Amino acid sequence: MAIGVSIYPHLLIGQEKQLEQYLSKCANAGVKIIFTTMINFKKDNLELITLFKKMTAGAKKLGIVVYGDINGEVYEEFGLDKNNREQLMHFFKDELGLAGLRFDDGIDGVGIAKLSNNPNQFKIILNAASPSMELEYLISLGANKDNLLACWNFYPQRYTGVGVDYFLDNLDYIKNNGVKVQAFAALQREDAQGPWKHNDKLPTLELHRDESLNFQIRHLKALGVDDIIISTQFLNEEEFKEVKNLDLTKLHFNLLPNQNLTLAELEILNDQTVHFVRPDLAEFVIRSTFSRLKYQGVNIIPQSEQPQYFEPGDVLILNDKAQNYAGELQIVLKQIKNDGIRNLVGKLSPVEGYLIETLEPNQEFAFSILDN
Repeated sequence: MAIGVSIYPHLLIGQEKQLEQYLSKCANAGVKIIFTTMINFKKDNLELITLFKKMTAGAKKLGIVVYGDINGEVYEEFGLDKNNREQLMHFFKDELGLAGLRFDDGIDGVGIAKLSNNPNQFKIILNAASPSMELEYLISLGANKDNLLACWNFYPQRYTGVGVDYFLDNLDYIKNNGVKVQAFAALQREDAQGPWKHNDKLPTLELHRDESLNFQIRHLKALGVDDIIISTQFLNEEEFKEVKNLDLTKLHFNLLPNQNLTLAELEILNDQTVHFVRPDLAEFVIRSTFSRLKYQGVNIIPQSEQPQYFEPGDVLILNDKAQNYAGELQIVLKQIKNDGIRNLVGKLSPVEGYLIETLEPNQEFAFSILDN
């Protein structure tokens, strides 16, 4: 699992020092990938090419790989033979300092398979949006899957991002064939830059377009994405801090807690090691049962003021009226009647429901408690 950012050098002419400082901030935040584009590069734009090389060299020193997006026009502009692996590797890897290429177009399956069989671990990045025929064909041609990645598009136009079902169908197919998947998250600030003039944020999934960076990253990780790349530049200090501090070792829910929780209830909610999805999935609730064992004997006093019904996204802890079940934590999936044995301890926002949908039997999860 790696976090990446995007840098577009054609928007940074004359800002070499700022680029150097930004690369250092990326490294300090644990960024491992830079996505960039060479589309519309001109060979006589020496200032841009020089800046591009400084970016890749600086990133390499910091342990960050740089992947470049290209199309057929790049071959023509720089006089490259798409069937000459040695020439392409020399130009893109040795001269420009890239660690991989993402092809928009301009090369056929034979060429991609040939490029993937390189001894330098140079990555060939496929378009994850329509991989099935291409990937099967490449495998039949003997492509080296260890050097293949599949990267989704980002979508600058509102209403054009992909849906979750289509995303998952393709993601499952790609990963079942042994290829890692990358996808894009977008900054929410109006001053964030994409590579082109039209920029209504640049997510892969349409439902992410107006959601926080925190949620986008957690959701993409929960869906099974291997590398998450932030598509717009530049992250500010707060965003770098958020990326650095995200715990992606398990699924975290952002929980809005109820007021006046007891110490016992807070302890159960804040426990980062006790919550697992019970394998025999219930229809109405997600059950986390280990907490009732760990906190056996701790009093969970029934709450005096409770709603008549619990709604989807409500987080509950069973109280002492539940006897030997007291201390069990539950997340409501469908509306249930309050039978008196459960305390409402917090709520998950509707968007967190997309994370609930990804939970699987025996999966570990935890809560990040939000400030009221």
